[in-house]
Amino acid sequence: MPAVMAPGLVLDRPRRLPHPLRWLGWLALGLEEAMRRLVRCPHMIPPRLCGPRWAAVVALLTLSVFAAHAAEAGRQPPKRIISLAPSTTEMLFSLGLGDRVVGVTRYCDYPPAAAAITKVGGYVDPSYEGIVALKPDLIVLLTSHRDTKTQLEKMRLRTLTVPHETIQDIHEAIRSIGEACGEVKGADALLSGLTNRTQAVCRAVKGRDRPRVLVCIGRDFDSGQLTGMYIAGRKGFYDQIIELAGGLNACPGREAAYPQVSAEGVIRLDPDVIIDLISQMNPGKGTPAQMERQWAQLGMVAAVRKGRVHVIVGNQALRPGPRYIDFLEQLARLLHPEAFTGHDSDAGRGTGH
Repeated sequence: MPAVMAPGLVLDRPRRLPHPLRWLGWLALGLEEAMRRLVRCPHMIPPRLCGPRWAAVVALLTLSVFAAHAAEAGRQPPKRIISLAPSTTEMLFSLGLGDRVVGVTRYCDYPPAAAAITKVGGYVDPSYEGIVALKPDLIVLLTSHRDTKTQLEKMRLRTLTVPHETIQDIHEAIRSIGEACGEVKGADALLSGLTNRTQAVCRAVKGRDRPRVLVCIGRDFDSGQLTGMYIAGRKGFYDQIIELAGGLNACPGREAAYPQVSAEGVIRLDPDVIIDLISQMNPGKGTPAQMERQWAQLGMVAAVRKGRVHVIVGNQALRPGPRYIDFLEQLARLLHPEAFTGHDSDAGRGTGH
């Protein structure tokens, strides 16, 4: 049964349809059962199905089923995996498959062991020569890698495409990778842990007032001004995280996933809480406290007036991978600190800046 975490949100959904070859396996079971019944009750066979043409069709189906079973049985779990996204790299390591990963993108830096793995280009500019040289038996892609997938399939390389736009997608991706790599039990255990921690957050914030939250996922930090800001829209990952953490997304539109806004736009939105996400603090580029003080320029905004601007440093909040749970717990603590005092909840182990 799927676990419903918040109104309109289903954390987990039925599994994606299995590998296409398994359909033939199910067909084999159906044919086997049908033949058993017909052997026991030959009078049930319609006269029009007794001719040589239909016999040939049954024979071909039977041969196809046996071939499918042989192909499925002969396919071993992959031993040389390439991951073309930081989020899928994290999933592979979370499933205990890090020792099978032979290639990653230049952006794959978590866990730390991933940084030492051979790089095969970037997210949008993979090195096909580098990929081929590693002799992979599985390449894990995102659904947005359409062109890359086409090129790899032309090269007759095995690929696995996983979704990444929502929390449900993250769960589906983990399950699909686990199935493809022979780690179904590991995937089930990981998903169970993610679900339990999410449920703990939802219990803690249930029934509390929901502040309006603006999540800034990127801006021009070097200028010292609030320019070039992109915020989380109402499509997908961040909108769900905000809702699960007990907030309301301050972004009104549903047209863009990450709309760009000006300082005047933030003033018009007037959020109760501002979450400023920074992937990392580069040396000499300031501190989280300095980044937070830049928002003082918007003193008329409720979040600034009430001291509810929070800077979160770390890519766990910027990647739709298994560490989304850390960001969720961290955000819930920032929105509802009173819900996590003492020992009334096991959620929210993340820390703010």
